[in-house]
Amino acid sequence: MKLARPSEMVLRALWGVALLALAAAAVLAVVEGRLGAPGLVALILAALSAGVALYLAPERIRERIRARPVAFGANAALASLAFVGIMVLLNILAARHSWRWDVTAERRFSLAPQTREILRNLPQPVEALAFFSQNFQFARQEAEDLLSQYQHYSGGKFSYRFIDPVAQASLARQWGVTRDGTILFVMGDRRQEVTLYNEQEFTSALVKLLRTTQPKVYFLAGHGERDINEEGDNGYAQARRALEREGYQVASLNLAVTATVPADAAVVVLAGPRRPLLGREVEALQRYLNAGGRMLIVLDPAFQIEGEGTAATVNRVFAEWGVAFREDVVVDPASAMFTDPLTPLSSRYGFSPITAKLGNIATAFPAARSIEETGSPDRFRVIRLVESSPSSWSETDLAGLRQALNQGRLPASAGKKMGPLALAVAVEQVNGKGRLVLVGDADFAANVNVGANLPFANLDLFVNAINWLSESEQLMGLRQSPTSPTRALAATPAQIRTVFLIAVVAMPLAVLAAGAAVWWGRR
Repeated sequence: MKLARPSEMVLRALWGVALLALAAAAVLAVVEGRLGAPGLVALILAALSAGVALYLAPERIRERIRARPVAFGANAALASLAFVGIMVLLNILAARHSWRWDVTAERRFSLAPQTREILRNLPQPVEALAFFSQNFQFARQEAEDLLSQYQHYSGGKFSYRFIDPVAQASLARQWGVTRDGTILFVMGDRRQEVTLYNEQEFTSALVKLLRTTQPKVYFLAGHGERDINEEGDNGYAQARRALEREGYQVASLNLAVTATVPADAAVVVLAGPRRPLLGREVEALQRYLNAGGRMLIVLDPAFQIEGEGTAATVNRVFAEWGVAFREDVVVDPASAMFTDPLTPLSSRYGFSPITAKLGNIATAFPAARSIEETGSPDRFRVIRLVESSPSSWSETDLAGLRQALNQGRLPASAGKKMGPLALAVAVEQVNGKGRLVLVGDADFAANVNVGANLPFANLDLFVNAINWLSESEQLMGLRQSPTSPTRALAATPAQIRTVFLIAVVAMPLAVLAAGAAVWWGRR
């Protein structure tokens, strides 16, 4: 039985239903992330509509296939399929052999060198368990972007997976997770919990996993030293937090109350005393240091210190170690921060694990005294960590310096000890465990000089010194990628008008003119 020829309107309606149903299936699949029941129904409807149209008018299909536009369309379709195939192949290759390029001037999408070093040297696999429910998806992408970078740089030693604590409540209870958005870093039978999604927190969790013990760092108090809890410009709160991120316990120590250094002290820090140490305090620190203790001592120039004889009492602590703080201030007009000759800016680093990874990133010393070698005893090894420039000099006439600066000039350098001068040194016992680091400026590690937005290595020098003193060399490195200041582009009104005329007026008119020319040529 031969069916009646269907009208053009009926065929168009069938094809229209097929296309609409196919589009609906595609939209549902994208929205739901899978082809569910509604999408499957839409797909079946599209197939049925197209099948009915083909059955009712097969001759129409044959005519259209033989038509010239269909041939052109088929060629275009084949070319499109070939292009899609090539793109799919490139994506597969990129997924299996991925490379990353951070083209931002601030390197904002790169992990810090220290983080990459830690990931490369993980002693055993680390897995991050990210507990994110459907209600916490707004933060998931941020966490996943960072976790994928950690996985990329780990050489297969770091992995992660997401767990829905609502859908998999028993697994969340098994891991002791009660807060949505929690990430557990797990290595063997050890774990660290993170609830903030930034590189500092993630790397701090890895460092704490790597430590089998938590070394204790004591900051001496009672002589006007820098306060580890002060958030102002002169405080050491940021330095304290940096040490805690590296897995240290940080506490204050007053030797006027406690006669000896605690036995659990990994490192003792004397951070910028402004008044002299008592005799019994000097003796307690001498006993600790000479018995294999580790100390970091930072001391400001004399004009920043209130008490007379402060440097002399500090020098007595390590009198046998062949180094001493000078009673001077370093003047370095050739290499200064913001053209301030009393603020040396130096990347002249000595060969030491403390400075090995600082590269050409400079450290700033806002007003510094120099450190001299008082001899070369066979029992100690002295290394200059940071030096001033060769054109710097040691200014011992502080009153004359102050007078010259008030007159807007610098004193003459003739007859004075010329650079390079030691701004920081490291000393260690040749046949013992004792270690000592001296820095001729306490401001270099103050809050105002260790901010994440500053392009200096101050914080890295400070924390690396503590790591070297506590024999945690595997943690040394740069804790943030070196940044360059972001430059804002400012345009004049005339430049703004020029950009508007080119982008909004001229370019669209050029496209219209080209189209009109083609139309006129084919007319």
